[in-house]
Amino acid sequence: MEENQNLETPAQFAPAPKRKINKRFIYLIGFVVFLLIAFAGYKLLGSQTPPPGETSSQTPTPTEFIIPTDTPTPAVETPTPTEKITETPTPRPTQNPLDSASGLDRSELSVTVQNGSGEAGVAKKGADFLVSLGYNVSSPSNADKEDYAGVTIQVKAASSKYLTLLKNDLTAEYTVSSSSSDLADSFSTDALVIIGK
Repeated sequence: MEENQNLETPAQFAPAPKRKINKRFIYLIGFVVFLLIAFAGYKLLGSQTPPPGETSSQTPTPTEFIIPTDTPTPAVETPTPTEKITETPTPRPTQNPLDSASGLDRSELSVTVQNGSGEAGVAKKGADFLVSLGYNVSSPSNADKEDYAGVTIQVKAASSKYLTLLKNDLTAEYTVSSSSSDLADSFSTDALVIIGK
């Protein structure tokens, strides 16, 4: 055996030489593929216009809405008795608001009348009485408590000259239990009259 054999690799196992791919060829193939995809997409999705010579049979038809109209049937209602609310107008002064003895004008004194008795309508009755005399009376309201005895009169210090006149006017209809000229200056009116039991 001969050890010195020539070990040559057969030609069939030799690597093949590399072929250079032309870049222009790749770009051309990509462009053609793009054109084919665009054309197919246009035909499938985009154009729904009929070919020339054909007219479109798709014309929109108006939708007609039928609105039902029901003829109302009169319902038989039984009349319910309603309570008639009779509003009594605020009485006007029945006498001259100017006091002849003191010369004071009652209409210049603003008075708040409050219900301190717990009975309904007491403050309204007292307010109407004072309005009939010519006083400027605000809306009647409820007092802070319901157990006042008699009539309590409070006047602001600046309006203390009206205290005697107001007390004398109320004495004609009510029993005055206390009167003072210590009403707070922050109170909304010049005088406060609380009518109790």
